[in-house]
Amino acid sequence: MSKKTLEITSSLNSTGIKLRVKNKDYNLRYPKQIWSEFPLRLKEILLDNLTYLITVNIPFVSSFDSIEYNTSMPYFKPFFDNMVVENIPSAVNDYSDSTYGVIKKFLNTKYKFKDNQIKIPDYKMKLKEKAILPLSCGKDSLLSLGVCKEIGLKPVCVYINDTVSPKENRIKIKHCRSISREFRIPLYFVTNSIERINDFQTWNTKETCLGYMHMVTGFCFILLPFVHYYKAKYIILGNQKDMSFAFENKDGFITYPSPDQYPEWTSHQSSMVNLISGGAKVISLIEPLTNLAITRILHTRYRDLGRYEISCDSLDASYRDRWCHACSKCARISLFMHAFGIDPKDAGFEDSLLEEKHQKLYVLFRGREIDHYERSPEARDQQLLAFYMAYEKGVRGYLIDSFKKKYLPEAKRRKKELIKEFLSVYASDLPSSIKQRVLKIYKQELKNLG
Repeated sequence: MSKKTLEITSSLNSTGIKLRVKNKDYNLRYPKQIWSEFPLRLKEILLDNLTYLITVNIPFVSSFDSIEYNTSMPYFKPFFDNMVVENIPSAVNDYSDSTYGVIKKFLNTKYKFKDNQIKIPDYKMKLKEKAILPLSCGKDSLLSLGVCKEIGLKPVCVYINDTVSPKENRIKIKHCRSISREFRIPLYFVTNSIERINDFQTWNTKETCLGYMHMVTGFCFILLPFVHYYKAKYIILGNQKDMSFAFENKDGFITYPSPDQYPEWTSHQSSMVNLISGGAKVISLIEPLTNLAITRILHTRYRDLGRYEISCDSLDASYRDRWCHACSKCARISLFMHAFGIDPKDAGFEDSLLEEKHQKLYVLFRGREIDHYERSPEARDQQLLAFYMAYEKGVRGYLIDSFKKKYLPEAKRRKKELIKEFLSVYASDLPSSIKQRVLKIYKQELKNLG
């Protein structure tokens, strides 16, 4: 049986990278001054690697089972292939695809390159104490920004507009600009319309998130021209402790909420960036913290940044601005704010999300409408502690009453254990030059919470 082949033509231009697919052009556009100073040799290496990285998932959202490129074999292809395989068990969990079926499809897909003349990175550069931070206005990037500023890492923020979610992008771009003005932080925008070809809607196929398994690693490569321009020592990702909370997926595979945000993968990403940039590293400043701890620190120590938070991923399907009030992520974040006596309205919430109709959004109540970020035992226990803390703060609502009836005895019995698990500062691989300053901030904010 012959394979259905998709041809992808990739090229460099004056503002970035262009991909031509099915007679349509898709672009990765940089600010001109950033792109123009990126050396040609590095542009060519980036072209080979990024073209493959951001198109490797197309067969999962389309009918193609073979892709032909006009670029050379990418140097980091083995890393990218491993990334895909490790992400599949998590990505399929909320959809009808089977883990086995998708892995088999990937192994059977043919990726053909112009030639095998692999371009090997050999670039060296003297770096400065600067950080390139992909700013999304989520709690993770906002806390990372606050910490960067406090410890003197001189952050440069970049918003990557994927063009797939126009409403979400519009709101976040507005907030990013406000943050840049208020805190006097350099801010750039990158437009990445290439992401459209990874969306199932582009190909009129069934709903899935399999097209986006490359995104976090993709950010690392997309940011390389900024690393070069600023001679920045770090790319800062927002990978927190919760990404290490494993769960068993529907097919019996042990996986993680977002495998390419697991500490081991951050290390892989750092190795790749280090090679191609001449010494930069990929790190996460919030790796020692759980989601609950992040909420506490952001909305107390950095409350002026916290009021810009937008962590909802469902805005394009909602009539509301900023928070949809109908997804498990909105429920989880508002609950964590309640746990510390922080009014969710300070971050733009309109409702408390503690009414009976919202029960389906909480893993603690065995809600049906939860995502794979809440499949681990730790996710359930983190909500147990958060409800208990909200109850102790005098927060009211149907779900608080329900918590009292069903889970209060367990929460009281396990209080010390839960506080230690979710409000501690965990070990991390932060660089020695900044580690103690970062950990000091966290320990100050999380002390005496028991």
